[in-house]
Amino acid sequence: MIGLIVFTAILIAWQHFGMEKVMEFSAASGRPVELVDDRLQQGGSVARLTRRPDALTMDCDLRLTFQWPYCRFLFPLSKNEIGVDLSEFDSISFDMSYEGPGDHTARLVLRNFEPGMSTLSDYMSQKVNEANFIVPAKGIVVIPVKVLRTAPWWTDMRHVPLLQTDMRIDNVTTVDLSIGARDTAGHHRVALRSLKFHGKLISQNRLLLILVGTWIGCALVWLGLALRQSRSQLSSSTTRLALLSKVNEALELETRELAGQAYTDPLTQVLNREGLRAALMEKWQNPDSSPEQFAVVFVDIDHFKKVNDTHGHGVGDEVLCAFAAAIQRGIRASDKLARWGGEEFLIICSGTKGADAHLLAEKLREALTYQIWPHSLRVTASFGVTALQPGEVIGDAIKRADGALYQAKANGRNYVRAA
Repeated sequence: MIGLIVFTAILIAWQHFGMEKVMEFSAASGRPVELVDDRLQQGGSVARLTRRPDALTMDCDLRLTFQWPYCRFLFPLSKNEIGVDLSEFDSISFDMSYEGPGDHTARLVLRNFEPGMSTLSDYMSQKVNEANFIVPAKGIVVIPVKVLRTAPWWTDMRHVPLLQTDMRIDNVTTVDLSIGARDTAGHHRVALRSLKFHGKLISQNRLLLILVGTWIGCALVWLGLALRQSRSQLSSSTTRLALLSKVNEALELETRELAGQAYTDPLTQVLNREGLRAALMEKWQNPDSSPEQFAVVFVDIDHFKKVNDTHGHGVGDEVLCAFAAAIQRGIRASDKLARWGGEEFLIICSGTKGADAHLLAEKLREALTYQIWPHSLRVTASFGVTALQPGEVIGDAIKRADGALYQAKANGRNYVRAA
């Protein structure tokens, strides 16, 4: 990890302070250079080139016989459709001096060949990307590549669609450096010591992608090694657990029995309130379950006090057990039946709408009439049904089902009431 951090820091520092890539145009570079003047457009300006070891010197007699007089250095990069990609350079520097009238303004032009718009037979069809700058008396001029703009006069002349007027220098065929304006007639001398394009061997965005990929690769390798170690540890732990399982078998059985007693009603063997709470918590911790899919059915045995008073509590307990067993048989395995207290029971139906819960309650109420009860008793029950509303807590639904149960009993019992 420390080595990777050091490697990342070194690369970032190297990219920022070094990793320079330079493309140079000068007398020493050996690149071809031409001088072009406005005589090509029937103008009168004359340009002459002098090569010295330290500079390319252009003497330009600028004459106002052409609308836009000029003289320029021309550095050809290609004679066909395949130019040079200059888009990865960040800046351009000019080491040059300028003598003559006017404000000593120079213009850099990069002509980009764009398939579908440019042709070899029409030189002016190549996109003109330009930037104007003033040449100081001393020093080096540096301009960012991003200040280059597609020349408006060229887009107007060529009637270029708006979506194709963006500045592009990914296929440059010529680099031009020109001078000239209508108010600068006379003799001009420009000594170009160097014109350089500056960039990075690896761009900042590409370096970041490389570093991110390296970090991700190292993380995957580390994760693979960690998983391998975890599997080895898991295998060892599994062996130990297998050896301990026989020793703990009796204790585990006892633990399960104690847990069952904590969550189960000892008489009817259905859930008690604590068991119902635990079941609901487990249900709602499951991401696939939603509280909005629950229905609640409140059940009360009709006239149960009369059974106890007439036949005794022993018979009453038998009725409770038979009643719980009958209800348990009539619901799904995913539904939860709990003894709420006394002769009251609560059914939680997961994934059930209110209408379906109402049908279930009617089915259970009718099934009770066919049940064989102790001492040939006739036992019926009243039902209160509701569905859990979106955003509602289960306690509110239980209260509403309890209210519906009260109305069912008020209607004469042996009745299903929905709320």
